[in-house]
Amino acid sequence: MKTSCRAVLLLAVLLPLFACAYGPVLRVEPAPGIEELHYDAILFGGRYSEDLESMAILVIRGAPYRILPYAPKFDYRVIKDLSAPQALEAATRFLSAINPNFTGTTINRILDPEGNPIGYEVRPLYQPFVYGLSDILETSYRVWSKGIVRAWIEVTPSVERQGGWGGNRLHERGR
Repeated sequence: MKTSCRAVLLLAVLLPLFACAYGPVLRVEPAPGIEELHYDAILFGGRYSEDLESMAILVIRGAPYRILPYAPKFDYRVIKDLSAPQALEAATRFLSAINPNFTGTTINRILDPEGNPIGYEVRPLYQPFVYGLSDILETSYRVWSKGIVRAWIEVTPSVERQGGWGGNRLHERGR
């Protein structure tokens, strides 16, 4: 009995510490475009035709944070040191080649805890009648450690539940 009380007490003390172990969730806001800077383009997904879990993240070179997808390295590739036009072209070309229902992109600015931009997400838009909406991704960014931000990228649950697209690894993972 004493051991279980100690375990509960230890858990009650440690749980709040683990909950605060990582930094804040970063804010993301719509942007009309990207700044004329240099970027490292992270091309996430594109593992198979119609991979819905695909997106580009343009990380500002020299920003105080590096953005890394919370995924194995084989799920994304990085193209370093691109000008703004080159980065947007690489992102758009990558996203348009994956899915025949691609109609364009939307751009969101990723802000650090102080509100300064550290990068942009370039999200694919699809024909809304195919998946029920145009923008089918959910993303979040969290300060992981000093100078590192982790990006979580997932298909919106309502689209994921529809299924029907071939080879969707979300369903293979038993989610």
